[in-house]
Amino acid sequence: MKNETVAIIPAFNEEKTIENVIKNTLVYVNKIIVVSDGSSDNTVKKSKSNNVLVIENKKNLGPALATEKGIQKAIELGFKYLVTIDADGQHPYDQIPVFLEKLRKNEGDIVVACRDKFPRFSEYLFSYYSTKRIGVKDPLNGFKAIKGEVIKEIGYFDKIEAMTSQVLFNAKKKGFKLISIPIRVNLREDNPRIGGTIKSNFKILGSLIRMFYNDIFTK
Repeated sequence: MKNETVAIIPAFNEEKTIENVIKNTLVYVNKIIVVSDGSSDNTVKKSKSNNVLVIENKKNLGPALATEKGIQKAIELGFKYLVTIDADGQHPYDQIPVFLEKLRKNEGDIVVACRDKFPRFSEYLFSYYSTKRIGVKDPLNGFKAIKGEVIKEIGYFDKIEAMTSQVLFNAKKKGFKLISIPIRVNLREDNPRIGGTIKSNFKILGSLIRMFYNDIFTK
């Protein structure tokens, strides 16, 4: 089916890896949407040269809101299955068909990649809360596969900047099935775009606080 599968790739200054990610991802999906999140390098140019749909944010909005834009465009275009994957090349492309097959067989409505360990203590805190609340160990993982009907039912992916995790908590409340699949990540060649250790921990803790409030005090 021409409009069955799409991959959304949020990218912030990922000119070194974006082309390789696009080429390897396109093997498994019908379409790719790259959301350049205020990139100042050649991310947009290299993405467009690979004949993908590119959305350009004038300023950096962060991974959650950037992915949200790509998700909404995918729904607008009528795609049935949506994959989100990072632009840094850390996610294993060969797991994309595995994730999609879980959706097609109705074994899950959202599939989330799961790392065996985390680089930041704040991620362990988020993981603890998420495991207790929705049974998902790695909610911040950018590698997910989602049925379009989930987004249509909820109305959005992540609008509170919860590091792409809001959709999981809200989907669980709506009765959708979440499943996790263990993955091994590739090493990143340069520094993470989320910032250094202190800055990234504060960002993640802020996301956890927002997610906790949303989870407890909203329906």
